[in-house]
Amino acid sequence: MTSSGAFRERLYGAWVEIRENLGRSVLQALGVLLGVASVLGGFSISDSQRKRSDEMFVKMGGLDKLNVLPRAAIKDGSPSALKQANLGLRDADAVGGEALKSEAIQGVSRQKNARSRVVSTYADQDRQVNGIGGDYIPANGYGIAQGRGFSNMEMETGAPVVILGVEAANTFFPKGDALGQPLKIGDIPLTVIGTFEERAFRFREGQGNQFWWRNRIIAVPANLVQRRMNGDAYRRVDRVTFRIPDLNVMSGFAQQLKNLVTANHRLQDDFRLDDVAARIRKRRSQGAVYDIIFMLSGVLALVGGGIVNVNIQMASLKERVREVGVKMAIGASGREIFKAFMTEALLLTALGGFAGLVLGVGFSWSITKSLGIPLHMTPASFVWAYGLAAVFGFLFALVPAWKASRLSPMEALRYE
Repeated sequence: MTSSGAFRERLYGAWVEIRENLGRSVLQALGVLLGVASVLGGFSISDSQRKRSDEMFVKMGGLDKLNVLPRAAIKDGSPSALKQANLGLRDADAVGGEALKSEAIQGVSRQKNARSRVVSTYADQDRQVNGIGGDYIPANGYGIAQGRGFSNMEMETGAPVVILGVEAANTFFPKGDALGQPLKIGDIPLTVIGTFEERAFRFREGQGNQFWWRNRIIAVPANLVQRRMNGDAYRRVDRVTFRIPDLNVMSGFAQQLKNLVTANHRLQDDFRLDDVAARIRKRRSQGAVYDIIFMLSGVLALVGGGIVNVNIQMASLKERVREVGVKMAIGASGREIFKAFMTEALLLTALGGFAGLVLGVGFSWSITKSLGIPLHMTPASFVWAYGLAAVFGFLFALVPAWKASRLSPMEALRYE
């Protein structure tokens, strides 16, 4: 008999044994089922949360950004003359940073905010005005719905033009005719040249729009805020953002940028770097703890089920001693008996593991549905869940199979 034929015969015999002892088989498979469902469900819920978070950051403009933000260099006591003379974060820092790795940097954006009175024919409100420069619009995930963006000349000269978010456009021009209309910010008359696409993102179903505040944007050239609104000849900014798609370059660039800005700022610690990708990686590493907890809970279920399986198999072996003796008497070797018992145990593991995958998918779907987030499952989760079941199923089947293979044929035939 060929090896494939012998295997099919063992597989068929295992299936017959499982079917004829269905109650016992279900109890043996139950531990595997719960363990697989626990591992798969835990991983899938965690993956779904991470996937949704990544989608949110992508909609915010991507993960490949390094922000430079100002912070107070004066913490306690009276400021020194050097600290008082320091100019803070400026356009010059953005220009110098871009020159460090111009080939790796995809874009640089600047932001300078101000509070001012904003007046149109229909509304008069105190609002935040966003002075933007460089690649601010694509770097922050904005798109132009109507009209156009700022030209390079308008950016450089601080031209009196403005682009409105959806909420701002509806507030100051409720009739929907914002393009080309006059708008006054403080005592500066401007012209609306465009409107942004609506920004919307809901982490969970039924949740409010987490990007609602982004639709309130009133964007003007940064130089307009710096020079005309603030009268700032040094062109200070509130944020500089570098976009670097190659994350392997990011850490080296961050150190170079820190050295550059520190030198520009007379060695004053009045800025901080915010690596968005590093922040996300840190959050993911913290989330990995939950993956370990989920996996351990599944392992515990598999260990518990394996112990039960060993006890059941040892008890069933006593009922099958004569059967083993008869097989050995007609020529079956201890090795064949070992293979038969292992085949039966692994078939039970496979069936229980498959049922556990089905249960895990249903469990994951119900939990993510209750959380209001889309279900995201990775092939790695299925591999881990089924692989752990296979390993533990194999290990716990060894002892009963070895015991059966070591039985003496004569003693087995005399066994009552």
